[in-house]
Amino acid sequence: MADSHALGELKNQQRPSRRFEKTYGKKKPAMAQARAVHFDLFGGGDENKIVDEMEKLTIKNDTDASKQLVQDKPLPEKADPAENNPRLRGRRKATTSKKMATLTKDKLQALEPLLSLVKTEVQDFQEFGRSMGTKYICTKLGEGAFADVFKLKPKDLEEAMQVYECGGLVIKVIPFTVDKTEDDDIGDLESITREVRVLQTLDPLHGFARCRGVHVVSGRYPDVLLDAFQMYKSTDPSDAINPDPTKTTPADQLYVVIEMDDAGTPVWKLKNPSAFQAFDIFWKTTMVLANAEQKVEFEHRDLHNGNVCYKPLKRNGPGDVAQAVVEDMSKEPAVTLGLSNLQVTVIDYTLARAKVGKDSEVDLVVFDPIKYWEENDARGETESDKIQYDTYRKVRDWARAEAARAQALAELEGVEYDEVDKYSRFLPKSNVMWLGYLVAHLLLKGAVGRGASLPGSSRAAKRLQLAMWRTLEEVDVYVNGTSPTFMPESAGDLLATAVEQRWLTPADMAVFRDQLDE
Repeated sequence: MADSHALGELKNQQRPSRRFEKTYGKKKPAMAQARAVHFDLFGGGDENKIVDEMEKLTIKNDTDASKQLVQDKPLPEKADPAENNPRLRGRRKATTSKKMATLTKDKLQALEPLLSLVKTEVQDFQEFGRSMGTKYICTKLGEGAFADVFKLKPKDLEEAMQVYECGGLVIKVIPFTVDKTEDDDIGDLESITREVRVLQTLDPLHGFARCRGVHVVSGRYPDVLLDAFQMYKSTDPSDAINPDPTKTTPADQLYVVIEMDDAGTPVWKLKNPSAFQAFDIFWKTTMVLANAEQKVEFEHRDLHNGNVCYKPLKRNGPGDVAQAVVEDMSKEPAVTLGLSNLQVTVIDYTLARAKVGKDSEVDLVVFDPIKYWEENDARGETESDKIQYDTYRKVRDWARAEAARAQALAELEGVEYDEVDKYSRFLPKSNVMWLGYLVAHLLLKGAVGRGASLPGSSRAAKRLQLAMWRTLEEVDVYVNGTSPTFMPESAGDLLATAVEQRWLTPADMAVFRDQLDE
């Protein structure tokens, strides 16, 4: 479905991502059991004794503060709770009136697969916007391929406090057409339905976008969003790529509007990450992916620097290690993961592959065929973009190689080859390839020399920060310095290697496990 912003940029696949064509996201408060991670790397041993040392570094306080955040005050219930996701039963009331859009019978029938997921009818976009404008102040946060992301600030004080407690509210507005199209400027019903399915599947998992509601609307862009659109264009012209919706869309244009918690700021906006920030962003992203691999056979397939978002664990709290920690550190702590006080959210699942359909007898695998990169040789202008584009091709080539291997094995065994789309297979090594991109990007942004340590750091703190940078450099060589054949098979496999190589300690794993269990 992240600045936190929730933009689904992929159709990144329908066109190369531009520097400012990022997605934006939002983090969701977690429910303890729903978000718990149980892969073996997070369990066992007597790490609890070691984890207790976090208190000396003030991490426990930050973790407790995080717990306060995720235990959100229940929002007013909707009259008709979302049956497909019990976590939505407490969300706030819909912002729109009951006026429905007028669509043909054929179009309504075509929309049925999507409407059955969101449990709503097609609403009139103008009326939807008028109702929104009476309740919210709207500001555009950013955009990506096909989509615009807006932040909503309630005018009512009580609701403003409720929204504040859950980390803010954003909406992602995506135009689409019912008919499948090769047009590069708009999504189709199939891709929209697929993204909503994956969004709902990932919603309960730690580290993914918290979905608060999905609406299908039709009609002209409402004034409240147009005003925010034009303001963004005048104040951020270099970022404002998407065309004016009043000039490019028909009067009966269809849109999907996704409500999400604010995920924070995309990583590409982090200009000079400290060692603590880079370390946490990389390893927490790895752990989030490893959990999703195990739970729903998830591959992101588009994890560029606009689709990983960060924000402080404590609302309005520090976004990096406390100054007192680096000044007073006399020896390297047993727990190094989490010192930056950042939480990470992975957003935008347009190109993702996942196993969905928990309520059906047969699990359904959804995926994007990623046709744009089938023969694409785009290289990008910046070093980060070059690595990003190369990663799309790495994923493509690995999918091709696995398809060829499966066919050869079938011929060798004398059985009929099951010819399926190469991207339908579960190939979690693609997550490792994107993690290779992420670590390379963080190293490109990181400081070197004296700037590699925060000002005021003690000798022990300086040694720790240099060790963190060296760890990420070793990961970069391990993942990006070898052929895909010898890469870790998955994000979970990379974590196992991290423990073996002492890039992470069992105590680090335990800390993250505790955060997931809150």
